[in-house]
Amino acid sequence: MPKEEDERIWREFIENGGNLKNQTERIKKDLAKRKSNLVEKKRRNLPKPANLTKRLIKKIATKKIQINSTLDLHGHNKTSAKLKFTNFIKDCQKNKQKYILIITGKGKGLIREALFEWIEEEEIFPLIVGYSHAHRLQGGEVAFVLHLRKQYINSNVVIIT
Repeated sequence: MPKEEDERIWREFIENGGNLKNQTERIKKDLAKRKSNLVEKKRRNLPKPANLTKRLIKKIATKKIQINSTLDLHGHNKTSAKLKFTNFIKDCQKNKQKYILIITGKGKGLIREALFEWIEEEEIFPLIVGYSHAHRLQGGEVAFVLHLRKQYINSNVVIIT
């Protein structure tokens, strides 16, 4: 710690009557705040998910690259689909799965349109590198391939794998 910060902390300690318990709690809160600011900086520096290349989609379609997991959102309303999608993405990321397939189905296209919004949300976009419509062999316009990030960012911990 710099000398000025040491002196400031000592003055605050003396002003509070030397009560260590209050000081310890305050210092813990300060540290937690600094850590959360660091995580937020890392989140802000991450690029938004981009479109996957046609070459990569073709490799996935020809099974040179495996899809690790699939989520089918047929029959769900927008609210339940979002909840299921969010939990699925987090679970796949924790299990270190790289490529996943999300099937939205045709219908009115509400879930398909909402999926683009969900991907851009603050909670989800740090987990995703890129996305694209799936190849026609995997569902085409009613399915999406997502490429998940190797790095997991949690609100409390940053784990780099």
